[in-house]
Amino acid sequence: MRIFEVVFVMLAIGSLWYLIWARKAPGRLFLWGMPILLVGTGLFHLIFEKARWQMGPAYLVALIALCMYGARAYRNTIRDREWKKSILLSVPAFLLSALAICLPFMLPVFSFERPTGAYRVGTVTYTWSDNSRIGSNGTSRKINVQIWYPTDSSSSATGGKYISNLPTFAKAIEEQYGFSGKVLSYLEQVETHTYAGTSFASDLKEAPIIFLSHGNMLGSRFTNTFQAIELASHGYIVAAVEHPGTAMISVYPDGSYAPFIDMSSHLPMEYNVQNHASIPVIKEQTQDIEFALQQLMDMSESVTESPFAYRADFSNVGIIGHSFGGATAVDVLYKNPAFKAGINMDGYLYGEDRDKPLTKPLMIMNGGFKLPELEDSPEMKLAEEGRRERILAQSGVELDIWQAGHLSFTDVPLYSPLMEALSPEVRRNHTIINEVSLAFMDRNLKGDPNTSYLDVVERYPDVTIRMK
Repeated sequence: MRIFEVVFVMLAIGSLWYLIWARKAPGRLFLWGMPILLVGTGLFHLIFEKARWQMGPAYLVALIALCMYGARAYRNTIRDREWKKSILLSVPAFLLSALAICLPFMLPVFSFERPTGAYRVGTVTYTWSDNSRIGSNGTSRKINVQIWYPTDSSSSATGGKYISNLPTFAKAIEEQYGFSGKVLSYLEQVETHTYAGTSFASDLKEAPIIFLSHGNMLGSRFTNTFQAIELASHGYIVAAVEHPGTAMISVYPDGSYAPFIDMSSHLPMEYNVQNHASIPVIKEQTQDIEFALQQLMDMSESVTESPFAYRADFSNVGIIGHSFGGATAVDVLYKNPAFKAGINMDGYLYGEDRDKPLTKPLMIMNGGFKLPELEDSPEMKLAEEGRRERILAQSGVELDIWQAGHLSFTDVPLYSPLMEALSPEVRRNHTIINEVSLAFMDRNLKGDPNTSYLDVVERYPDVTIRMK
């Protein structure tokens, strides 16, 4: 919760309970001072933090308290009230107070850590149609791509949104899943430390490119914003590709959308079965990445109003993927010579069988925090270990972050403290992931010999590394 929200909720609830249980008339200073303080705090909240629906119960508590203050001021006394009446009033007051505290706390307006790099971060979102791939509905495959990049824009520029098309996105969520899209309206207030559509950093001649490939079901182009803004602030162009079908939902400017398609959860949890089902999906996602790369190349050379025109370094391209996107990242490294290095974040190496080890730098980040009921079977673990041995044989490294859960490699744990059970210490883990990712990419894309992710590992006792 934000500071004025916390103070407002405390004042509102405190006032309500005082007025229910007080046995004596309050002094004039208190009788007039508390309502003024409550209203003043509420105004500061509305002006600087903006209203949100989770604060609804708190607003109601404040309104009831103000009405009770008004009645007391009018009468200037408190009639003797039976204990039974106070107790009866306490029942609904307790329920309302609980809602006033829990709703804004459980669904907070979260914010990202301020990026540590020298540059401010610009962002823009595109929707591109790949006419070479026609779906079963007879239309081209449409790809949403959000791009973050270094900018020297002033702080007066328009702030970038967490979900750039939130109204359209919320409407599609409502149509697909049946709950009100207004529930998501508060995400407009998320602080991303980005600026929309600003010019490229003037003192940066070229920037390497890093593609992001999200995980299955809960992933989207925006669910690794924590990582994208940090990399961009250090001089990278970061392009997050949203894969239709495996994203939670892909929503397009015209209001159409592609929902998530469950391809494997109904299948037996056997490695070969799951891998066989994943191969065509990974192939499709690899084509999404390659298509987005080509679009960026075309844009850089011909669209002069693009922020990246003649500023993208296509000789230094990397890729980072989470979960299913991690398998896609490895597939891209094998198939496309333009990609020089990659990171697989807590993902199985599903995909085609590889007879030869990967000759490009690859890091696999593993999350070590797993609930017993979510542990993989011995058969799954053994098959995956064998595949990793083959693929990482020449130039790979595995990193274990023991307090990171599977979703710790995304923004998702920031959505609610309830996620702490699956992803503890999320902000600390985000810091580790960012520091390691930056060091790895600086070394392999920028060719900085003075940068080493080993230095990062040494600072964190709960992080271990295995070199090949």
